[in-house]
Amino acid sequence: MIRLLNVLAVLGLVASAIYAYSTKYETLNLAGQVSKLKSQLHKERQAIAVLRAEWQLLTRPDRLQAAVEKHIALEPIGTEHLARLSDLPARPERGDEIGRLLAATATPKEKPSSAAGEPRTTGSITRTVTTTTTRPATTHTPKAAATSASTTASR
Repeated sequence: MIRLLNVLAVLGLVASAIYAYSTKYETLNLAGQVSKLKSQLHKERQAIAVLRAEWQLLTRPDRLQAAVEKHIALEPIGTEHLARLSDLPARPERGDEIGRLLAATATPKEKPSSAAGEPRTTGSITRTVTTTTTRPATTHTPKAAATSASTTASR
């Protein structure tokens, strides 16, 4: 019994040592990755600082003014470039849009007679209704059947 407990204790000790070493090496591996990422982040921040300095150099007002004078022929705005409000074309008459929309969406009995010929603008399908005449219902009494049979035979 005591030997069995000793063997179990030794196996537990070996298992815990293996777990401790695997955790240690995993931690060292992750620490190496963190240091690589920190150095890469530092390099990226330096590159951003260089790009910002270059941007400030390229967007200096004196450099931009020289480039504009060299490549673009600009002239100052004078009074001949300005227009008056009266020079603008008149706005077209829009009419009563809300009234037109209400007339288009009204039910047939509410529609005025002038709007009856206009197409609907609500996106709905226009349907035409055809009326058919039906014969009055006949009663099925023997006398009525004999009368209708005699009228049919005489035709």
